[in-house]
Amino acid sequence: MMDEVIATKDKGAEGIRYASLKKTRARAEEILEAAAEVFTVKGFDATSMNDIAKAVDLTKAGLYHYIRGKQDLLHAIMDFAMDAIEMQVLEPARQIADPTERLEMTLYKHIHLFENYGTHVTILIDEMTALTPAHREHIIQRKRAYLDFVRNTLCELKAAGRMRDLDVTITSLNILSTIVGMARWYNTDGKMPLDHVSEQTIRWILRGVLKDE
Repeated sequence: MMDEVIATKDKGAEGIRYASLKKTRARAEEILEAAAEVFTVKGFDATSMNDIAKAVDLTKAGLYHYIRGKQDLLHAIMDFAMDAIEMQVLEPARQIADPTERLEMTLYKHIHLFENYGTHVTILIDEMTALTPAHREHIIQRKRAYLDFVRNTLCELKAAGRMRDLDVTITSLNILSTIVGMARWYNTDGKMPLDHVSEQTIRWILRGVLKDE
């Protein structure tokens, strides 16, 4: 998705063509980060392209060199957040065979996304209704894949006799609602260290899900 964010004028054809981000990825990520912060503070509907351009020290025309419009930018932010979940959470968790350890790793890695991707994750839960139908369906499909991963892990725990007598789907939804919803209240600049929040949250979830040994 990041390779589809930047748009440049093609001198040989009318309209817009997409350019590779290999040389400009860092700048594109700066734009996504700044836009996510503006959307978080002002809300998507109240944010203008001028607001975003000002936040990244570009003219409005200069901003359109990188993006096609506000809705495409919103989708790019959400897709970027899902990319972070895929790379930072799911990829390492998939390497763990034991389902208990895999669940714990998933929780830990997701919570620690807030160190670098807090605003992106906040947008992921706050602005879904602002997406176009096609963009919304794309993000929903990626969220479902995350849910399926957690649910499959719980199915393994249940099959191994380690999980309490709980509905797997409901429990999966509650787990994701908890860790994704932290974006609404956790402040990386606040008084609660992330390691402490992570330890407390993981312990609470595992105690509710796993049988006593």
